[in-house]
Amino acid sequence: MYGQGRPHLGFEQLAAAPIALPPVAEQHRIVAEVDRRLSIVRGVEAEVDANLKRAQSLRQAVLAKAFSPTEPAHAPA
Repeated sequence: MYGQGRPHLGFEQLAAAPIALPPVAEQHRIVAEVDRRLSIVRGVEAEVDANLKRAQSLRQAVLAKAFSPTEPAHAPA
């Protein structure tokens, strides 16, 4: 992106700029932590999906009960 702040900074200069990376051991630790957290997210997503299905099933059961024909109440004798 071009702008007033760095009018002479081009893509070639950006491509040639060094990028500091952590040591390989730290990279592995970061990947392991990201994997662990993604696993937690997948578990939460599965739980949310199951609860949404359960809620939909319960909703359908309530609607079916509310709108199903009922037998007339018996009058006391």
